[in-house]
Amino acid sequence: MRDSKSPSRTPNTHVGRYPRALRFSEPARHGILLGPTREYRALSAWCRNMLPVQGTRLARITRILVTNSHQHSRSGLPGGTVRVVLDQSRPLLPHLYVTDQGPRDTIRPQYPQLNPRESASGLAVLNRLALSWTPSWTWDGNRIQQTTVEVVLDLS
Repeated sequence: MRDSKSPSRTPNTHVGRYPRALRFSEPARHGILLGPTREYRALSAWCRNMLPVQGTRLARITRILVTNSHQHSRSGLPGGTVRVVLDQSRPLLPHLYVTDQGPRDTIRPQYPQLNPRESASGLAVLNRLALSWTPSWTWDGNRIQQTTVEVVLDLS
């Protein structure tokens, strides 16, 4: 017999539990949803599982982008999330997508951009490790809702 005061189990019982695997209908797409905390062990393990031969490089790239998301976006605030998706439909050129919840400062938003004077910055390291990377964002007419960085890896 169930206590009437205890919450019933619904599909939303996993809300707030991170990291969480993301499921896609396409077999070549895999993802993980991270919370606002900077706990990267599960992320590193996920990267090594996705690309066993290049897992360390993928983990380094992903950690750079997730760290930037936690530092510069609303994803690092309580309740924030960072979505990481790896699309392996092009086996030698997998695409990584890291999506955060947009800039914290809506008056003067900062976009991911490479500063040539900072050769040790995360984006400078990303620039050396990836074939290419491109930031984009979704706009709702009032503010940036999400920022996504697409990274193309060369596995040839």
